[in-house]
Amino acid sequence: MNPACDHPWFQIHSVSPENIVQHYKLASSDEIERGIRWYRDANHVAVAIADGNAHLGAGMLAIYSPQQGWIENILTAARVLQEGKGIGGPDSGAFASAQQRRAADRLLSGERYEDLLTGPKIRDFAHLIEHGGDKDAEDPHVVVDRHAISVAIGHPITTEEYGSAPLKGARRRDGSISRRHYDHVVDQYRLASELTTASSGRLMAAHQVQAVTWLVRQRLNQETEQQRGLNPLDKARNRARANSEVAWQAFREQHLPELDVFPSAGYLSAA
Repeated sequence: MNPACDHPWFQIHSVSPENIVQHYKLASSDEIERGIRWYRDANHVAVAIADGNAHLGAGMLAIYSPQQGWIENILTAARVLQEGKGIGGPDSGAFASAQQRRAADRLLSGERYEDLLTGPKIRDFAHLIEHGGDKDAEDPHVVVDRHAISVAIGHPITTEEYGSAPLKGARRRDGSISRRHYDHVVDQYRLASELTTASSGRLMAAHQVQAVTWLVRQRLNQETEQQRGLNPLDKARNRARANSEVAWQAFREQHLPELDVFPSAGYLSAA
């Protein structure tokens, strides 16, 4: 047994491939198809916004991914690459930090995202987008955000619970990244992909199962919000998402008219 699961957090929040498979079974045929190609479509976005440089585009999307909705993430990364300078910090007009701005400027100057990013989640996000999936099928990558860990647990967790999870990783003295607990969750997705492949007869990678169930989890979250009624925070998030969708559409039409393929999130459009 992986000793990572002995961590107190995992003793309270048990993860399993069976929970992931149960979420997968709730996916519509459309969600399955969109999830299977999600990172491949995201690769098209990275290539388009970085003028053909998938590594640069993927790294920029990863830098601006924390605490962002996906459409706002694309828009911010695309703006940075269009303007040639990082965005973030007070009075920047974007939900991004000064630290993200500095990381973006370093990426623009030629540094590699592997040398800039320490969090396993955003490193895996960048990797999967750069390559449109795993570079090596024997070395699976999975983006374990709050939705993905909720899927592995079997029910939604709060932002506070997710924040206390031992998933952040840290850079060691030799430059490598500690990710033992993070990889415990990745392994659940790998096992779930094997179960899904066996039951469906369709080869599924761990990141594809993650993308499908991520879409499902977001849809279920939105349905729950609608059933209980929207609170002020829900309404504010919906307004922000709608504004981002409108702004992204305008930016894309002006600067990236050829980009007609990009992955969506699992909720209904707010615009």
